[in-house]
Amino acid sequence: MNKILVLGLSGRLLWVVAIALLIPAGLAIYDGQPRSVIAYGISAALTVIISVTLLYIGRFQSLDTLHRKDAFGAVALTWIGLGILGGLPFLIEGSITDPMGALFEAVSGFTTTGATVVYDVDSLSRATNLWRCMMHWLGGMGIVVLFVAVFPLLGVGAKQLFRTEVPGPSDDGLQPRIRSSALTLWWIYSALTALCALCLWSAGMGPFDAIAHAFSTLGTGGFSTRTLSVGAWNVPAIQWTITLFMFIAGSNFGLYHALLRGKWREVLADSELRFYLGINLVALLIIANYTIGNHGNIEETLRHSAFQTLSVTSTTGFMTEDFETYANPARFLLFALMFMGGCAGSTAGGIKAVRVLLLSRIFGREIRQAVQPGAIIPVWLGGRAADTVLLNGIAMFTVGYLVIFFACSGALVTMGMDLMSGMSATVACLSSVGPGLASVGPSQNYAAVPGLGKALLCFCMIAGRLEIWVLLAVFHPETWRK
Repeated sequence: MNKILVLGLSGRLLWVVAIALLIPAGLAIYDGQPRSVIAYGISAALTVIISVTLLYIGRFQSLDTLHRKDAFGAVALTWIGLGILGGLPFLIEGSITDPMGALFEAVSGFTTTGATVVYDVDSLSRATNLWRCMMHWLGGMGIVVLFVAVFPLLGVGAKQLFRTEVPGPSDDGLQPRIRSSALTLWWIYSALTALCALCLWSAGMGPFDAIAHAFSTLGTGGFSTRTLSVGAWNVPAIQWTITLFMFIAGSNFGLYHALLRGKWREVLADSELRFYLGINLVALLIIANYTIGNHGNIEETLRHSAFQTLSVTSTTGFMTEDFETYANPARFLLFALMFMGGCAGSTAGGIKAVRVLLLSRIFGREIRQAVQPGAIIPVWLGGRAADTVLLNGIAMFTVGYLVIFFACSGALVTMGMDLMSGMSATVACLSSVGPGLASVGPSQNYAAVPGLGKALLCFCMIAGRLEIWVLLAVFHPETWRK
């Protein structure tokens, strides 16, 4: 790894954060909130200073020579920097007084997890609520992807950065040129965000709340401007709108690019999309069956069931009601769906629907081969036989995911959390869902988690956002060698 190059590149990436911090600072000036102005102004200035310093250190390094190791280091270092600098305004403003809590909130924001340590969201300034939702939006498509899209000076090195940031095992529908692909993603992402905000505004949500929730929805984050989340608006049109856009955000953005090119049949035939849609339909019907007695009519039952299902499978983490009060079978189903998450190439977290689909087909193949040992049985995906490298990668990713899940769950339990709280907190952070069950359920938060536990969950959030191996590779001695 070229450490000087990594520092210089991280400095460039942090410029995005410095610019973004000026937006809540401007809102604070408009609202006449001097404490917020100071908090976001100081944070922006400090980010600029750090960024310029890192740029100066790496000023003589050529980005055209960016190696895969350097990309790992730059992405991991940038995400750690995002947590520290993103949480600084909370501490200065006083909205979060615990340093580890502020770090947790920022990491949760940028990784689009949506787990919070704030008890009373309604008491936060508009600047802070906007910043919390903006972190989701920036982290959703990825700071690195944004940088590659906007700053062409990366050249060949952009390929390494782009591949370490875009989530999922596939990039179907994207152009071969990396910068062109990144720009396409961001145009689609921005257009859908604007459309979501307009729909929410038309449905009765105020302009500020509509923009903030559009940021969180398309970023599949889940931070809201209200303590009761979307449940604060008992308006069917608002809840159905967010449900629809959570599904959109949880699907592969490469498919939207294919739609723009008129490839409707390819999109409709996409195996992962059909699997993802089917899982959601089955899950919402099962949950509706167990919650029908809690609601006044069929529409209300289906609306809340669909909302909670998509909130989990898209890993957004919004809520209209506390699913911790559901019957055990419905709670267990939602817990299981936290592992899967959304589609590859989406802003959602989790193992990803395509991996779950292929794992199920691998399972079926093994059963058939037990009956016919000599048969050569391919695993099909999209009309083609999946190659061995892809299948091995999916198997190893799943093993790595489960190892981290069990290890971190056990660690949290030893810190004093009950079993369900520890397990659900781990999977909720590893899959970027946000709210879990029991003491970290939708009506609760993560404030009571011990400081060391918050640090461990920050690791889970970053590991999940970077698809595990990118972050773990940073800890391998080979990564740090020239």
